[in-house]
Amino acid sequence: MPAMSNDRFQIDPNACLYALSGRVMQRLGELYDEALSPTGLVTRDFLLLNTISDLAPCTIEQIARVTNLDPSSASEALDELIESNLIAFERRSIGFGGRQITLTSAGRLALYEAYPRWSRVQTALVRSLGDDVRRLADIEAQLLQHSAI
Repeated sequence: MPAMSNDRFQIDPNACLYALSGRVMQRLGELYDEALSPTGLVTRDFLLLNTISDLAPCTIEQIARVTNLDPSSASEALDELIESNLIAFERRSIGFGGRQITLTSAGRLALYEAYPRWSRVQTALVRSLGDDVRRLADIEAQLLQHSAI
């Protein structure tokens, strides 16, 4: 049983997988954001633009599903990209799904300028982490099999 003091549980933050993965995600985000900063994009924006480039024309629900964001968070992030004129909504016929999201020419240019910067960080991290990247993918697959432990 964990040591208790003042009716509080003491948990080693290095032993908590949730805390550890959060710190890893924060550091990865910092590395990608640093590389992308000259383009004015942050990692989330780059990933959204890349997803839209792959799926366009697409809906908020499709983007949310692919990026693992809830539709509300995806919608908020997309609003920022609309304000920056990087994406646009196009009205399509009802049979085609209503409002469809596409990249603007500014969005395509931003993605084009950001990709080499993202790619350098990605390549350096994969080279540095080696087999750990594959193991991380294995861990993700194992966790997806456990809906409740």
